[in-house]
Amino acid sequence: MNWTTDQSRSKNFWLILTLGTFIGLAPGCASKSITSVGLGELPKELPQDMQDKFEVKEAVEATPSPSPVAVPSPSPAPTKKGKQKQKAEAAKSAADQKVSPSPSASPVAKAPIKYPSRRPVKDPIWIGEKLTYEITYFGLAAGDFTLEVLPHKEINGRKVYHVKGTAVSSKVFSLFYRLNDWIETFFDYDGLFSHRFRVVLDESKQTRDSLELYDSEKAQTFYWNKWNHHKKGYTETKNFFPMTPFSQDSLSAMYYLRTLPLIQGQEYVFPVISEGKTWDAVCKVVRKENLETPIGKIRTIVVKPETKYQGILQKRGDSYVWFTDDERRLLVRLEAKVRIGTVVADLKKVEYGEAPKP
Repeated sequence: MNWTTDQSRSKNFWLILTLGTFIGLAPGCASKSITSVGLGELPKELPQDMQDKFEVKEAVEATPSPSPVAVPSPSPAPTKKGKQKQKAEAAKSAADQKVSPSPSASPVAKAPIKYPSRRPVKDPIWIGEKLTYEITYFGLAAGDFTLEVLPHKEINGRKVYHVKGTAVSSKVFSLFYRLNDWIETFFDYDGLFSHRFRVVLDESKQTRDSLELYDSEKAQTFYWNKWNHHKKGYTETKNFFPMTPFSQDSLSAMYYLRTLPLIQGQEYVFPVISEGKTWDAVCKVVRKENLETPIGKIRTIVVKPETKYQGILQKRGDSYVWFTDDERRLLVRLEAKVRIGTVVADLKKVEYGEAPKP
């Protein structure tokens, strides 16, 4: 999906990435189409080790992801006798360590990565959930944006969510700017962090195929972007970048936000990675509000997302997100102020999906 007509703008927040689809409109045609692989597939040019690690497989529901390593709770303060016992044990341990190891002793193995466990008590993300939004720009119906939760998959032995988004311009809007784009994310079932993210554009002004692979174990991301713009021509970026482990991508961030308590007045901060760059999403719950929707007049939670780079909060116009104030936290409205106007997405159709089995 064309989160923006300029790649650099996708460093904002996922909200801007999503609604930026319809900004900066001008007729024109890309000079060269880009052949891309299909949904869930990886380019054959990737090295075999990366193919193996990030290949998407059908999930075996009876086999959960490897159990995360739990972080122990803080121990209570020791008593006076307990302190004396601790000192004695420490002295004995230090004496034991003075014994020379056997020449045949194996080197110390690297400790396995500790995956976080962030699952909420009740899972708000249901398989088959499908939310369709009408995008308006300057009051004009610009097109539809659909988010769909597909069946669980498996990546590198871990169970993952699979979400696909599509954006299609309306007939009237296509006279000015045509687009037929899609996006997909694979994020961890237990840890709720991203493994893979992809954007594919097919538009009047550009074609693009952008792939991001996130290796939290190595704390690095692989970013491969093929982009052809009708004015700027063809460019290709392919490189590894450092990343904060267990980060969100630009779409999984919204689903991760749905799993948080979203208490009014509270601020939630978590790392997001986009185009090889890591930054913090700062999301403040500003108020609760009654909102008219296709599912009736409902109570919603209003969240204001912003971005923070290297400790500095970046403000590029106020944006807001409305979630249902219930266990599902369905996204019902998005509003983003961009350089030349305001883009709005209103929920117009809901398919709830199937409730997870206990």
